[in-house]
Amino acid sequence: MKGSTLRAVGYRRVSMREQVDGHSLAAQSNNIKAYAEGQGWKLVNIYTDAGISAKKGSYRPALETLMQGAQAGEFDVVIVDKIDRFYRYLNGLLTALDRLNQWNVSFVSVHEKLDFTTPWGKLMLTVLGMLAEIYIDNLRRETTKGKLQRARDGYWNGNPPFGYCRGLCSACKNPNGEGYCPEFGKPDKSKDKILIPHPIESRVVQWVFEWYLQGDYSDSKIAVKLNSSHHMLPDSTHFPLRPRGTPGRKEPGNFSASYVRGILGRVFYTGKVPYYSVDSNGKSRKRKVPQLFDGKHPAIIAEETFQQVQELRNILAPFPRHRQGTPARIYPLTGVLHCGYCGGRFRGSTFRGGRYYRDANQTEHVIDCKQPLLKAHAVERQLVDFLLGIMSSPQLAEKLLSVESLLQGAEDRLERAKMLYLAGDIIKEVYDAEKERCELSRKSLPIQNPSAIIASIEEACQQFDGWNALKDIKKRRLFRLVLERAYVQGEAIVALQPTFAFVPLLNPEVLGCNCGPDGGRAL
Repeated sequence: MKGSTLRAVGYRRVSMREQVDGHSLAAQSNNIKAYAEGQGWKLVNIYTDAGISAKKGSYRPALETLMQGAQAGEFDVVIVDKIDRFYRYLNGLLTALDRLNQWNVSFVSVHEKLDFTTPWGKLMLTVLGMLAEIYIDNLRRETTKGKLQRARDGYWNGNPPFGYCRGLCSACKNPNGEGYCPEFGKPDKSKDKILIPHPIESRVVQWVFEWYLQGDYSDSKIAVKLNSSHHMLPDSTHFPLRPRGTPGRKEPGNFSASYVRGILGRVFYTGKVPYYSVDSNGKSRKRKVPQLFDGKHPAIIAEETFQQVQELRNILAPFPRHRQGTPARIYPLTGVLHCGYCGGRFRGSTFRGGRYYRDANQTEHVIDCKQPLLKAHAVERQLVDFLLGIMSSPQLAEKLLSVESLLQGAEDRLERAKMLYLAGDIIKEVYDAEKERCELSRKSLPIQNPSAIIASIEEACQQFDGWNALKDIKKRRLFRLVLERAYVQGEAIVALQPTFAFVPLLNPEVLGCNCGPDGGRAL
């Protein structure tokens, strides 16, 4: 295309070790100018990245500006002295050439005599684009397999999340290392690339979970509390707590509500490594439930604590913590209590300074229902007393212990059969028959895991006994733990539907009551 009036830009780059003849910025600039003049093109700019490597992962501001200009249509062709000035690794080069082609911007390399403005050059660019697509797709698949295997092996993919570090204390480059971490400069504390808890950040993570479970702090309130907190180094120097920045890009700043939200949702703190599947474009599907693998890193948060926080977040999600600067009232039975006449849900409301539950169908004028307004304290107390009566009944305890005894007996017989089989006293067919009998006995029991049910009942009873001392958020959590729904007619609870874990409480084979297939019971 000699003689065509094209707008050209040049790109030159040199690292600190390449300031020699043939690589210097001046030499690159002269070659770029000479080529543009020989083609009759108008050279409008030369972008320069000085002292920066072209290796994978390096950030080059001038190249970023050039690509933005290409997308905006500011020029028609990019000229470089040599391809390695542009990119040193194939993936980056092919991706960049493909993007330039999409934006109708050509590419020229003086040294390699590549000119994509010519017909043959355009054909070559098309072939390179096809190779780029094949290469990138294959690389994506291999990268995905590699990341999945790392997760299976218990290793984290990427930079250590907040709360952990690499344990390379002697040569630490963590933004929260020198001048912040008391272990900086000491002997290394990790081998085989296993992450370890950061001495300051891990404690911050624990505080975040502890404060949230108290029920008084929202994400933003926790962020404010963290930003006003300090930690002390061994030399008695005080430093404000801070999140972790990104070296060379972002300095450690202040905690935000979104940062706290990320901490509270990170299952990695329980000692598990999550792996999120990727779509056809290689993007992570983080809204999907991840695969979880046992990690090699130590846990910062107990799995039970993590699950309690997730459960509490689900309960609180539809409800504001504060209204007009004052704490909002939380009604423990909202979402659980339903009208026995019309099926509508009850909502908590304040009337003349008192706490009440009102049928939502009446509030929204959906239906004319005769259900009256309910005093919150009265209906909550009625439900608490009823649940306590069931949970503490001798009949239930006797049945649970009986089932547990039957289950333990079957397990003991199976264990004896196993020992006899290993000792050669019985043949495999006899052992297999005992295994089958044990499995049939287990399936015939009305309760499959009596030990877990007993433990859950004991914990729930303990909390119901101290009902008056519980905060509203913990009362709500307790009701949601035990009940899916409770139906009321007038001022009386008339039916209950327990959660899956507490279905045995109303199991007809346990208490001899009239229950539906989902465990619902008419009172």
